[in-house]
Amino acid sequence: MDLLVASLLVVKLAALVLGGVVSLMAYRAYDRTRIAGLQYFALGLAVITFGTVLVGAFHHLGGASITLGMLLESVIICAGFAVMIVGLYRT
Repeated sequence: MDLLVASLLVVKLAALVLGGVVSLMAYRAYDRTRIAGLQYFALGLAVITFGTVLVGAFHHLGGASITLGMLLESVIICAGFAVMIVGLYRT
């Protein structure tokens, strides 16, 4: 395995763990307070976190082009932010 690919794998796994922890903390805050915006915030973060990791896997394991991978990642990030915006408007 190339050093650059191994480094990317480590960083993607770190992003998955850190994003998962932040999503879990946001959901626990929602569970305690029942503020609907926190529920959407947790969901939006989870979409962004898991989506970017899945796109990385899709690119490296599925052989998708870099441009397609970047497009899919951007779409997933936009979807996650849209979920967060909906949560902010509903509270």
